[in-house]
Amino acid sequence: MKVAAVSGDQEGVGSSHSLAVDDVPATIDIDALYTEHAPFITRVLIRLVGDGPHVDDLLQETFLVAYRKRASFDGRSAVRTWLYGIASRLAMRHRRGVGRFLRAIGGFADEPTPVSRDPQDDLERARAAAVVRSVLDRLPFKQREVFVLYELEEIDGAEIAALLDIPINTVWTRLHHGRKRFQELARKRIERTGA
Repeated sequence: MKVAAVSGDQEGVGSSHSLAVDDVPATIDIDALYTEHAPFITRVLIRLVGDGPHVDDLLQETFLVAYRKRASFDGRSAVRTWLYGIASRLAMRHRRGVGRFLRAIGGFADEPTPVSRDPQDDLERARAAAVVRSVLDRLPFKQREVFVLYELEEIDGAEIAALLDIPINTVWTRLHHGRKRFQELARKRIERTGA
């Protein structure tokens, strides 16, 4: 599906349009955007709000908002940045509505499952993953957001700053506090449960 966005591109404008040259919309191919960006948006949503059927709803809502707000996209930022901003705001609203992160976030998307010959290794790996998920659930949203993008998605600081529309120093501050909080929470969880 192609939708209109504000641009000076004249492609696809018929003679029946009475718009001024500067008002003529270019097309944004929502299907192509979805194909290209949905896997990234899905991974980030899973890591921000936990896995479950609500992730599909948030992903769909992200692209519905993008469709509705297409006229406001002026191209000053990358499309990925724009879509991430929409998804991030929806995730934050979802979290506020739920009142907490979901406890069971499931497996992380696009991460290979290591094959082990020893069931004990599998058990240890599952326990470590449970600790990470539990600790991530307890990080404040803004710290978790930067932590997930930097540590798990391996996006550099400058791109995170662009994605979140925040200064680069804010990225490093949130990452520093997020790492510190993550370590404290992980240490307490391990001391408390022995896992």
